[in-house]
Amino acid sequence: MSLLVTQAHSGEVKTKRKKSPSDDRRRARLKVSLPVQVQPFDARFADIVDVGEVTDFTRHGLYFATCMPHYFLGMRLMLRFPYGDGIEAHKKFLGTIVRLEDRPDGNRGVAVQFII
Repeated sequence: MSLLVTQAHSGEVKTKRKKSPSDDRRRARLKVSLPVQVQPFDARFADIVDVGEVTDFTRHGLYFATCMPHYFLGMRLMLRFPYGDGIEAHKKFLGTIVRLEDRPDGNRGVAVQFII
């Protein structure tokens, strides 16, 4: 089990234990291992550009792993996915962080819901 931090539409932050990796999902997820370029859509963090690893995604959002500590619930991000030199078919997305997880490998898991 891992600890989840979520933010309700009312702005209230809730902490709860995750059931299991096979918990019920609203939408099926595609498991992948692809790089994503992440840049905060916030002037305070404008100079930070991160490259994380997407582990699953849907048409409504994605989940990526990172070692960067600056992410917080509700933060808006510009995402370029998939990312890399040899990739010509990348897309840009605007998203909001809806969940953060501390992962066993010391990295942080970030769940993003797409806005556009």
